[in-house]
Amino acid sequence: MRIAFDLAVKGGPRLAVVVDDGTVTVTRDAPPRAYDCRIVAAPAMFLLVSFRRTPIWKAVVGGRMRAGGRKPWPATRLGRLVAGP
Repeated sequence: MRIAFDLAVKGGPRLAVVVDDGTVTVTRDAPPRAYDCRIVAAPAMFLLVSFRRTPIWKAVVGGRMRAGGRKPWPATRLGRLVAGP
């Protein structure tokens, strides 16, 4: 699987998260490129969703997280692609 996320956490840096055949690379303030999915999220809600403490639908309905771009549907799988503690 190959996918590139543009992750913008409110009040924080923009991150490029690239998943390439099971390897995840995170780059801070990455140069512009064609991203498949852009995720904008509140910091606390992003962590809760990423660590599977809150369902993603609650974050989206509450306006604390949204996805867009050419392929927004992979945003629902980001938490499963990155191993949590």
